[in-house]
Amino acid sequence: MYREINEDIYDLRERLRTKEKLESLRSMAMEELRKKKQSMEELRNILQKEEKDVLKLEGMSLSSFFLNIIGKKEDKLDEERKEYLGAKMQYDECILAIKELENEIEEYNKDLINYSEVKEEYEQLINKKQDMIINEDTHRGRKLRDLLNKINELKLDIKEVKEAIHAGENALTALLDMKQPLESAHGWGVWDMLGGGFFTDIIKHSKIEDANKISYDVQQYLKRFQKELADVNEFTDIEVNIGSFATFADFFFRWTFC
Repeated sequence: MYREINEDIYDLRERLRTKEKLESLRSMAMEELRKKKQSMEELRNILQKEEKDVLKLEGMSLSSFFLNIIGKKEDKLDEERKEYLGAKMQYDECILAIKELENEIEEYNKDLINYSEVKEEYEQLINKKQDMIINEDTHRGRKLRDLLNKINELKLDIKEVKEAIHAGENALTALLDMKQPLESAHGWGVWDMLGGGFFTDIIKHSKIEDANKISYDVQQYLKRFQKELADVNEFTDIEVNIGSFATFADFFFRWTFC
């Protein structure tokens, strides 16, 4: 029953592997091309320097005139020409290597066109075989259906837990944001008891107002967190004890700043 589709899957898997090899070879060629282009710039600078050295000696520069007087000009000129020719040879070889790599990459791109849809075809055939097995009225088909249902349920459970974690992180951040103005208000309150006066009293109440404004956001985040925890308990097999949290949240919702 599955012989034909298994053969097709094997053929597509083989083509998919060929595509992966071509992509890997292309990536390596592109990296080598990048390095060669970088080398080309360095070699070009060296070549230009060597060319200037030769032209300087062939011309009527001060150094050329001095070397000519002491009889060393031809020796120095031969040395500079050799260095120039060596740099020119390296530069030309680099240019040739770049052209070869560009042609190589172009060939890989052409070959990969023939494999542009192979991954999609392979996945479609795998899904087709999976559907065939799932829909057959056998022990294997029923077992696979049960497993798929469990997988889907677990995916939904994970989603619920992630949402609860995200809501909890938001609530924690908001609570930490309240810490600074409350601690500051407490500090000014102590100063007030020591005789800080009217100005200190104003600052203390200002800090309390800041915390009061943040408390609205905290309440919203805590409500969302409480809801998400309740969803985890209701829609998953995970049991979360939210009794103590509910007590804290209820206390926070009733609390007002004076």
